[in-house]
Amino acid sequence: MRKKLLVLIGLIGLIGLIMATQVLWALLPVARATAQDAGPGPDFAVIDACVEAEMRANRVPGVGLAIVHGSQIVHMRGFGDDGAGQPVTPQTSFLLGSMSKAFTALAVMQLAEQGRIDLDAPVQRYLPWFQVADAGASPLITVRHALHHTTGLATRAAHASEAPLSIAAHVRALAGVTLAHPPGAAHEYASPNYLVLGAIIEQVAGQPYADYIEQQIFAPLAMQRSFTAQEAAMQRGMARGHRYWFGFPRPIVGTHEADRLPTAALIASAEDLGHFLIMQLGRGQYGGHVLLSPDGLAQMHAAGVQGEGFGYGMGWRISEIGGVPAVHHGGVVSHFRGKMVLLPGADWGVVVLTNVSSVLPVGSTAHRMADNIAANLAGKPLPPADPSLARVYLALALAVAVLTWLQIRDILRLGQWRQRLSLRPRRAVLAELAREFLIPLALVLGLPHFLELPWTEALHWLPDIGAWMVLAIVAGWAVATYKTIAFYRLRSP
Repeated sequence: MRKKLLVLIGLIGLIGLIMATQVLWALLPVARATAQDAGPGPDFAVIDACVEAEMRANRVPGVGLAIVHGSQIVHMRGFGDDGAGQPVTPQTSFLLGSMSKAFTALAVMQLAEQGRIDLDAPVQRYLPWFQVADAGASPLITVRHALHHTTGLATRAAHASEAPLSIAAHVRALAGVTLAHPPGAAHEYASPNYLVLGAIIEQVAGQPYADYIEQQIFAPLAMQRSFTAQEAAMQRGMARGHRYWFGFPRPIVGTHEADRLPTAALIASAEDLGHFLIMQLGRGQYGGHVLLSPDGLAQMHAAGVQGEGFGYGMGWRISEIGGVPAVHHGGVVSHFRGKMVLLPGADWGVVVLTNVSSVLPVGSTAHRMADNIAANLAGKPLPPADPSLARVYLALALAVAVLTWLQIRDILRLGQWRQRLSLRPRRAVLAELAREFLIPLALVLGLPHFLELPWTEALHWLPDIGAWMVLAIVAGWAVATYKTIAFYRLRSP
């Protein structure tokens, strides 16, 4: 048994060593990334160089970039690898995550301008079966509440889990959800709000959400590399997403949650999102097509409610970037990240898409790049690359190395522990055994609470740290079991 435990702990130590070595290697190129001064206008070569520096600093495999000014895409470029051995181009498609919400809000506003949706009408007018756990609150929730994330639904509101799913199935699952706030009382960002809006779009338009988006938004915007189905996107060269393993990205082909299209699952290229941003800057028009009135667009871009450090409109956040008013929204899923930023007063827009993600807050390289480029377009200097993600992984590597060494040390001392066992008081040994069992149990129960993620999602979003934690917990319990058996064998007559 001791040999098996040594092998297990050795594996844990190897993981920690690999993590530390790779993260230190990842930090080496960072010194070459230096700040760039802003000139009289944007220098796209300098912007490209800063994107590449950020990619090196945090090992981002691929980036799609588009910059628009007025009615034109003035710069677009792909960087790095798509995860399938091909270079990223401006036409490479990425999963958008919560940037999808801007499309859902646009669809709702289109139907509102046609007189088919009243923003201040209860959701139950369009979905009579809609309800939450509080029957009295259910009829008070309006379409506008859902657009502004003020329905009262909590950020981590439960949703349906059976497959296959539909948008409506997710919304029906809200019947068992208790509201965190009274309707209209507070802004709390919660993706199920936009699933509610997706179900309303399907009901009012009389067609699937995907068909509506393709026909009423993608088509008039000439978004030819934008998709509602991953299979079609993969056939046209969609990038593969990546998750970090010990500081290095590994490509995966993730499951596409088509039932979550309205909130997090649309697919588009940087060039196509450039068209979308041009329409946003162009008072609702693109290439002779009118998608929304100027007034409707202004409502979407207005802060209807205040969040923490920003206002929230309809599918967009409103704050300042680079000292100027900005309208923006990011998107985060487990293997893709991106962000769109509009500077309406200066007529600039930028989108940055990346094919890697991490649950760590400092992992928002795409968001940082988009914000830095937008600030540069507003006249601010570009800062040096920020290797914050690599540094966090280095800190985690050191923590893993220390904890792993402590476990290895305990294993190596098991023989000595057993030899001294007969000399120790029974109560002291029992207290030690209890501690040996309780520490792994505390990790099993406490980690999901600390991360606010169940173990299944923790392993999904943090596969590297999650795998190490599982091994460490198993090793801890194995040691505890070994000691317990040794103790009772010694004490038995």
